[in-house]
Amino acid sequence: MISVIMSTYKEDEKLLRESIESILNQTYKDFEYIIILDYPDNDVHKRVIEEYAIKDDRIHFYINEKNMGLTDSLNRGLSLCHGEYIARMDADDISLPDRLERQMEYLEKNHYDLIGGITEMINENGSLLYSIKSVPTDPKKINKALRYSQCIAHPTWLGKKEVFEKNAGYRHMPLCEDYDFTLRAVLNGFVISNLNEAVLKYRMTSNSISRSNLFEQYLYMSYITNEYKNKRVASVDKAYAYVQQHLNEKDSNKYLKANVIFNRMLQEMSDKQILSFIKDGFCLLFSSKYYLNKIYRFMMLSLNS
Repeated sequence: MISVIMSTYKEDEKLLRESIESILNQTYKDFEYIIILDYPDNDVHKRVIEEYAIKDDRIHFYINEKNMGLTDSLNRGLSLCHGEYIARMDADDISLPDRLERQMEYLEKNHYDLIGGITEMINENGSLLYSIKSVPTDPKKINKALRYSQCIAHPTWLGKKEVFEKNAGYRHMPLCEDYDFTLRAVLNGFVISNLNEAVLKYRMTSNSISRSNLFEQYLYMSYITNEYKNKRVASVDKAYAYVQQHLNEKDSNKYLKANVIFNRMLQEMSDKQILSFIKDGFCLLFSSKYYLNKIYRFMMLSLNS
């Protein structure tokens, strides 16, 4: 019934095991689990995944001949699916035990085409950092909210196979392949929603907070949302040209610094460290105009949800 797709690369063995077991232990049992190893020299992943595959024949394990990247690995996974529905999973996240059951019930009951759900942010050790309180559910509001930011968390996706087929899978829109997919799905007339319940624990690592390409990702997001507002599917080539025109080291470093401050503020808010929160908030105001625009987008996304 469901094809779960996951691409692995260099994730820690413990995190990989937790991720795999969170799918195998789902209350919903009728699925196939397609795992693509995108680092053929990773003997640890080979050993671990083959170990689980021997015990559970729902796992179908494939190894890329060479590193292909996430986009091509996911597209390979899509080409191998047999299910009527497709679910996404990342190799260091944890799906809650009844994720697939609750998402399937919600999708079928409301006749949606593609849905996501709420994520709980955890650190490398699995400790809760903070939880998203709510996500937009009304398809019309989601269509408006998507003009500002992605509001369907990629690792939580569950959708009809025809959505992926008509969209021709993922495109090579760097750092925004999931956002680009969502915008194209809406422009193609598919109905999108979210289950307003926690379905997944999303792993926030130090690397994910300090990635050097965050500003580049922001620029791609800015371009494709502008095209979406004009009811156009963004050109990959034109998006690349736009990013290269605006990308520079100074703005990138400022944006990265602002992201570290913002994520620290989220933790401070969760821990009720009011003085530290106010201090960092003041610093954030003078950090990066582009990051402030990103926060504005989040606010507009919330208002339009």
